Amino acid sequence: MQSGSFAQSNMTPGPNNRKIALTNADSWLGCRTACQLAQELKKKCEDVQLVCMVRKTEHLDKLKKFKNVHIEKVDYEDEKSLEKAFRGVSCTIIFPEMDEHRAKYARHVIQAMKNQHVKSCMLISVQNAGDSSSHLKEIQSFHEIEKEVQQHSEGYLILRKSILNQWFFLWAPIVQERGEFPISTTKQCEMVPLDVCDLICAIQTIVVDKCRQGYQAGSTDFFNFGQYMNKVYTLTGPQKITAERLVEELRDVTGEKIKIKEVSREELKKYFESLRKRRDEFHEDGEGGVDTDMHQDLLDRSLASAGSDDHSDNDDRDDHHRLMPNEAAINLLLDELELVRKGESGFVSGDLEKITGHSGRTTREFLRKEKDAFKPHRN
Repeated sequence: MQSGSFAQSNMTPGPNNRKIALTNADSWLGCRTACQLAQELKKKCEDVQLVCMVRKTEHLDKLKKFKNVHIEKVDYEDEKSLEKAFRGVSCTIIFPEMDEHRAKYARHVIQAMKNQHVKSCMLISVQNAGDSSSHLKEIQSFHEIEKEVQQHSEGYLILRKSILNQWFFLWAPIVQERGEFPISTTKQCEMVPLDVCDLICAIQTIVVDKCRQGYQAGSTDFFNFGQYMNKVYTLTGPQKITAERLVEELRDVTGEKIKIKEVSREELKKYFESLRKRRDEFHEDGEGGVDTDMHQDLLDRSLASAGSDDHSDNDDRDDHHRLMPNEAAINLLLDELELVRKGESGFVSGDLEKITGHSGRTTREFLRKEKDAFKPHRN
């Protein structure tokens, strides 16, 4: 093993092991997906190993508990470390990095896959990434990655997700403290948020189903997307909702007075950046003020459940390290809101139901389930 590298596997290797890789497993969404997928693979495809590629190995305790998970630390600038991670892999699930270099890193991943003869690739992309003329930098980077996948993968599947319900947790501190919901769209702009549980369900449904089919066929090259081969799906929630209606739903489920406030992209960005500053201050002094403490607890409690269908696993105290958005994630969220403002994201695709058999959770259901996260803390 190269100096400075890290690999952990709880699965005894053998000739019958089959491998699926998942990139960016140290991110909030990547880790949640990996945990759910490992759990289902253990139940239904017990000889399949999930290779989780990470840049950092901290705060992955839950993932490390799965015996069918192999954690591989990689360097996207090191071709050998990437190729090592892909040895024996049949399919890769690519979660692009939340990084300004995501397109370059994805190209390196795809080249390493090609060198190691990984034939199948599922890309988790974003809504409107198919528009090559987009002037939005983050959306454009996903477009570039999609083109790389389509050109260099023998079999691919692209899942474009709409804005996630769980991102609304980022508004919880200002809703709690000021009774405000600042938004960079107009009040009447429509969006169709997707719940992260439904996104993970779609990924899990396809991967587990195809693994089982490959296992039954007894093929060494066991993974094939079948009816999903070389297709692009846009996953949205089941209902449109305007920003104004979203705030009305918040008022209804919390019983609080909350007002919507139209702001510029720059002003909303400053608010998101202030959340990172508050978190950093909390960790620096070890205690934090009352508001900071409540905000930290909010993120710990609310987001620990974001990747579980039954929302019963609320004891993961490490989630805030991955969920708190960095600059690239903030800019992507702002780009998604810009598409909402321009009226380019207000449609229900129906693709989620085609894959999973259900239409998904509405934003109202999400807010009703998580209403306490938006209520002020009162003595």
